[in-house]
Amino acid sequence: MTRKQATIAVRSGLNDDEQYGCVVPPIHLSSTYNFTGFNEPRAHDYSRRGNPTRDVVQRALAELEGGAGAVLTNTGMSAIHLVTTVFLKPGDLLVAPHDCYGGSYRLFDSLATRGCYRVRFADQGDERALQAALEEKPKLVLVESPSNPLLRVVDIAKICRLAREAGAVSVVASTCLG
Repeated sequence: MTRKQATIAVRSGLNDDEQYGCVVPPIHLSSTYNFTGFNEPRAHDYSRRGNPTRDVVQRALAELEGGAGAVLTNTGMSAIHLVTTVFLKPGDLLVAPHDCYGGSYRLFDSLATRGCYRVRFADQGDERALQAALEEKPKLVLVESPSNPLLRVVDIAKICRLAREAGAVSVVASTCLG
C-alpha cells in the first residue's frame, strides 16, 4: 500500500529506533561520538557532519520527495554551495536567475571569478533569454521562485523541462515558500 504524503509527514521515523525501541524518535544532543580507532569509523563522529536525529529527518524528506536520499544543511546558502560544489567543475556552466538572492549572486560571481566554474545570469521569465542561456549547454540550472527579495514567479516545471532537454540538472531554491 502506498502511503499518502500527509501520512509520511507525520509518521516517518515512528517505531524505527532499533537500539532502544523508542516509539517517537529521540533528539540526540551529543556533539561528538566515540570511536575505537582512526581506521574504525562509526556512522557518526561529530554532529556538524550528521547525527541520528538528522538521519531521521533526511530519511523522511527522501521518502516525501520520492528520492534515494536527502541532505540537510544549516542554511540555504550552505545548500546552494554544496550543490554547486558537487555538480560543477572548472569549465562547467551554471545558469542562475538574473534576479537571484544577493548572497547567491555574490557566491556564484566569486567562484566563477576564481575559475571554479562559469556562470550566466539569465532572466528566466523571458523565454528567449532562457533559451539563449540553455544553448550554451549548462551543466546546472538554478531556479529561484518566488525570487528573493523581488518575489518574481517563474514557471518551475517549464524551466526544469527545458533544462533537462538541454542536458542540465535543475535545482530549485524556494526560500520564500519555506
